[in-house]
Amino acid sequence: MKSLLLGSAAALAAAGAAQAADLPVRKAAPVDYVRVCDFTGAGFFYIPGTDTCLQITAQTRIEGLFINNGRVLNPLPGAAGRAIGVNSQIIPGRDRDETGFLARVRLGVDTRTQTAYGTLRTFLQYQIDRVQGLYASGGLSGGQNTFANQGGNNAALRRGFIQFAGITAGRVQSFFDFYADNYNYEGIANSDIAQNVFAYTYTGTGGFSATLSLEDRNGRNLPQNVGSILGGTSALQSAARYAGETIPDIVGVLRLDQAWGAAQLSAAYHDIQTTQGPFAGTSGQGFAGQDTDGFAVQGGVRLKLPMLAAGDDLWIQGAYQQGAYLYQDSGAYMNAGFSSPAVGGFFHLDRDAIAIHTPGTAASSYTLQKGEGFSVLAAFNHYFTPNFHDVIFGSYEQTSYGRAKNFDWTIGGLGDASEYRVGNQLLWDPVKNLEFGLEFDYMKINQTLAHNVGQTATALPTGVSKDPDAFEVRLRAERDF
Repeated sequence: MKSLLLGSAAALAAAGAAQAADLPVRKAAPVDYVRVCDFTGAGFFYIPGTDTCLQITAQTRIEGLFINNGRVLNPLPGAAGRAIGVNSQIIPGRDRDETGFLARVRLGVDTRTQTAYGTLRTFLQYQIDRVQGLYASGGLSGGQNTFANQGGNNAALRRGFIQFAGITAGRVQSFFDFYADNYNYEGIANSDIAQNVFAYTYTGTGGFSATLSLEDRNGRNLPQNVGSILGGTSALQSAARYAGETIPDIVGVLRLDQAWGAAQLSAAYHDIQTTQGPFAGTSGQGFAGQDTDGFAVQGGVRLKLPMLAAGDDLWIQGAYQQGAYLYQDSGAYMNAGFSSPAVGGFFHLDRDAIAIHTPGTAASSYTLQKGEGFSVLAAFNHYFTPNFHDVIFGSYEQTSYGRAKNFDWTIGGLGDASEYRVGNQLLWDPVKNLEFGLEFDYMKINQTLAHNVGQTATALPTGVSKDPDAFEVRLRAERDF
């Protein structure tokens, strides 16, 4: 019996083996491993199954901010000439936030593909902010919050562009810009704006390049619109404003990048088209407007200073403009919208141009007076150790509006103004791509009160200064990966 059982088991095993030998053999599926790109630099890998390389980047930032507050004039809607009038509301510093917090996340996707025309690149970066207190309405660069505990979430496309065969199309840093607030947290007097553009860059030998860029004019229109002087007519409550965009800003750039640093010369054309609203209490689409041409030029140089310490550099830049204020200073407004800036006191209203009405004539009878000004800056970065460095920076700017100074400030007249800002950063990088920073800023505005020819300017309300100053402290932690 035992022999019979063993024989049966052996027969079954042999039969199973013979049947298995008749089945087809299945090969292991090929594995498409992720490969590192060899033409893009570190951090890129091939998208499996394609010839496109991909890099994913992110940044997390937290900031805290303190600014000393003073009394400010808050212009009321419908005030004469849309300027700061004698009946404007006075907001004491106690009613405004002095502190604020910012939490920011940036997510970026960068793709590169080799083609017969060179590298095809697409890039996008999305930014999400959570702001509280002072950050809800700005620092030294804009109007302050007048209500406690204000906050909110902001989301925006920070960058999104295509680059191919010298063409750049999309949302990028304006090609006009050079220093562009490279180090400082708080804005100083310079151009630092993201623009929607169509541009072409010729790349020559020896680090030389030349760019022609068409950029969105609306990105350089001031939020305050065009200024308006009533010229003595009390019935007129309208104000000049920007008309529709018909011509983009035209920017030209010459640039040189070398081992010693970089130099850039920029120029821009800015079309100013205005229209005039109707009389108060009437309806209508506005009257025929006036047009004029604005322009700006800028020169800058960056000098690397390895003889002092690895990573040291010095930036110097200057800009001049007529009728194109945001090319002179895109962030450090002396006034923002219909609110007063963070510094407190009375402020010069920054405009591309002022519409000056002839007394006793119709609203459509006005001429445009372009603003004129310049700004200069310097920033020096020095490493005491590979993990600790310090940045000293500062800027100075002047603005004037010609005939606008011959009308009292209560009806929209503007006097000459100047402003300077200085600051210092202490920066600690304990590990790669992690930085802690502490920044101190001080600013001072000096200006003349505009007044009617042969008369004394209307006095300011008690406690409001025409030459205010302010200081700011900002703390930041930032991680990039």
